Amino acid sequence: MADTPPTPDNQSLLSRFRTSDHWAASLARDLLWVVAVVGSIALILYLVCGTWPAVVTIESGSMIPNMNIGDLVVVVEEDRFGPLQTWDEGKASGYKKFKDYGDVIIYRPNGYTDFWMSVGLLPLTSQHPIIHRAITRVDAGQPLPTYINFYRGTVTPAGYLPLTVSGESSAGLKILSAGSAGAAGNYSPSAQDMTLTITKEQYVLPAGARVEDMGYIWYGNATTHGGYITKGDNNPASDQGSLTIKGKVVEPVEKDWIVGKALFTVPYVGLLPLHIGPVIIIVIILMVLHELWLRRKEEAQPAKPQKKGKKQR
Repeated sequence: MADTPPTPDNQSLLSRFRTSDHWAASLARDLLWVVAVVGSIALILYLVCGTWPAVVTIESGSMIPNMNIGDLVVVVEEDRFGPLQTWDEGKASGYKKFKDYGDVIIYRPNGYTDFWMSVGLLPLTSQHPIIHRAITRVDAGQPLPTYINFYRGTVTPAGYLPLTVSGESSAGLKILSAGSAGAAGNYSPSAQDMTLTITKEQYVLPAGARVEDMGYIWYGNATTHGGYITKGDNNPASDQGSLTIKGKVVEPVEKDWIVGKALFTVPYVGLLPLHIGPVIIIVIILMVLHELWLRRKEEAQPAKPQKKGKKQR
């Protein structure tokens, strides 16, 4: 006896979902297709880059002009395509990345993580990773260095001169000097000077201490653990000792806190993740409108006449 074709009632739920003409089923299939495509791209990126997330977005101006707000950054494992090099190592070897010596790393400040960061959904996390240049590496017990650049992102320092405290102003600011005579005790900072807060102490670096195309380095208290010293190219000072996250001063970056290093950037594409919520809503609305349009188009078409079967003899 010949097998009879399955009736619609006997079809599997999956088969009915795949062949259904209902607008909700069609929309669900489109959403699943988008998820599958995005998931496949994410898997390929992970296999190539060796880290997750494999792409991040520049959200602030701390790396201008070498990285700009809205740039999409492709991230790779720290030692992939060559070992991670700091600014001082790059200066010695001639290695440059993003128009300055050394690599730009992506790290979790003070090791912070949460569920959203762990799965790579950075727009949802309460503390996004920081994207700054690795300047040097220190061991536990060494003085914490603070790197200072008057020119910020406009000039790559030829080197960093060591600073000392040469006095204290009448306002209580500690006056920094690059070996020349310090300012008088009644010195009042001007708009051309640089005032800094380093480990909650107030400092001033007078414009008169400036040496053309040079940066400066101030050594503070001993570090409690080793790690990388990082700095935004457009920031006046390095992160450690001067940058505060969630009420705590950023510490030297341990190896386990590093997400990866920046390989290259794609301008403007990162603006989409920065506004991921509105983008998702707009995409869903467009998909729904497209389905409604297709439905109305089908309903407007005249029904095709059914062919008559052959007469039986």
